[in-house]
Amino acid sequence: MFSSDAVAYIPLFGVAIVCAALFVLLGIVKTRKTAKVTSLIFLSLIVLITGCVYTALHPGMMRFVLLLLLAAVIILPYVIMLAFGKPKEEQSYIPVTEEIKKPEVVIEDIKPDQVSLLEKGAEFNTLAANGFGKKDGLQTLLDTINKTCVEVSKADGGAILMVDDFEDSINVKSFTGDFPPPYELPADMPHKPLRVSTSFKFASFPLRDNIFGEIASSGKAEIINDPKSDSRIFENGPEPFLKLGRFIFAPIHLKGKGTVIGLIALSRNPDNGEFTQKEFDWILTLTDFAESALKSMTSFQEYKEKQELTKESDIATGLQNLLLPKKLPPLQKVQFGAMTEHTEGVCSDTYDVIPARSDRISFVLMDVAGKGTNSVLVMSMIRAMFRLVVNTTQTAGTILSWANRGICGEINFEHFASASLINYNPVAKQIQFATAGTTPVLLYSAAKGNIERKSISCEPIGVEKTTTYKDIQFTVSPGDIIITYSDGVVEALNAEGKQYSLERLSNLIKTNSKMSGKDIAALVKTDIKKFIGSEALHDDQTLLVLKIQ
Repeated sequence: MFSSDAVAYIPLFGVAIVCAALFVLLGIVKTRKTAKVTSLIFLSLIVLITGCVYTALHPGMMRFVLLLLLAAVIILPYVIMLAFGKPKEEQSYIPVTEEIKKPEVVIEDIKPDQVSLLEKGAEFNTLAANGFGKKDGLQTLLDTINKTCVEVSKADGGAILMVDDFEDSINVKSFTGDFPPPYELPADMPHKPLRVSTSFKFASFPLRDNIFGEIASSGKAEIINDPKSDSRIFENGPEPFLKLGRFIFAPIHLKGKGTVIGLIALSRNPDNGEFTQKEFDWILTLTDFAESALKSMTSFQEYKEKQELTKESDIATGLQNLLLPKKLPPLQKVQFGAMTEHTEGVCSDTYDVIPARSDRISFVLMDVAGKGTNSVLVMSMIRAMFRLVVNTTQTAGTILSWANRGICGEINFEHFASASLINYNPVAKQIQFATAGTTPVLLYSAAKGNIERKSISCEPIGVEKTTTYKDIQFTVSPGDIIITYSDGVVEALNAEGKQYSLERLSNLIKTNSKMSGKDIAALVKTDIKKFIGSEALHDDQTLLVLKIQ
């Protein structure tokens, strides 16, 4: 394949190897970006390498010369561009000892009134930041916004009203200066400046049939220089201080949600001229700053309230857990099982087991209305009463009645409680119980194989002081099961909005009646979790199971 004088082709292979090395090195340079390398150089090197190898394998200098020419033609335009292109400006170096002057920044002309608005807007946000956690922080901010808007617009009076979503109303929260009321005054109100202004300071308006409610509901700012032609505005009388002038109304929005949270209202007396479009625009700019400041403050207040609720919830949950029995002594001739699931922040359920005497074991289940520490306070009071009285010979109904009289009227918040008190006599195999409210007591009969409700409906504890509770008593046999539970058990919802139901609970107990009381309670807990899946609980769940031996 090579000619007899193969040594003559060694330079060709040498050139090819050198070009290949250059190709690799330039590739590294390009990858590391230490210098700019054009792709034309890589193409030229490929042509040279190919030419050297091809000429060595196929003798003939003409082919090599042609490929060498091709490589030169490829790189020639790039070299010409570098030679005659526009030269780069040389970078000037300034000695360290010389002072380096900063370039002057040319700023477009900013009008003095714009600078003033920016400063006042910044003041709103500063007040909001400094007002975090202060009792009067929000009121100070509202008063400052109100006075600033009056000053900037040259109004004679101003008011800020805030929307109350729960009451479906808008209420005056800040008031300053002269503000003739643009709504109809009560017929029995004397037309005296002090009486009218005092009434307006504490006024509340529905979100309809008045100018404040209509503007807040529409969410659109308005400038009204001819109030007599506006049907939403009412003029009250001939007195000079009640004579209507001009108004600006600017809704305060909660940005990002499009919700109106308040309203800035400004009034100018009729002798002082109309509001201008420029003044209206200034108020809209200040309203934007006010929205930002109020959003910061209200967001912080919401966060603080949430933190306080979370802290209260943690305390209540800890107290609720303390009320649960920690370790039970051996119980005579009865297997006991309990299931309880607490929902965060609810703290409404608890249960207790009190081995009072050899002929009485008392089982208690309570479901208190309300949430948090209030619920825990009520359940702890009732629990203490039960523990004091079950040691006596009083019946379950009497004990519930005493607890009801003790709890009624003692607390200034709602403190109703549903409860079941079950006394079991293991010697006579007798159940005596009484219930208050909605807490049921069920009996599974081993002989009949069915479940029946033994409890009756009655008022909860804490409603009426004179309420008395009825005793229900029956004899049980080995294998019988007594069940009592809070309504959170059967009312647990799955993703489709269906309740767990008493029917499902009853079928589960009947099917597994041979199991121990403890195992039945555990099985119910597992079945509820399976039923609701990933859905969150909305109420505490507590279940007691007593299986007679």
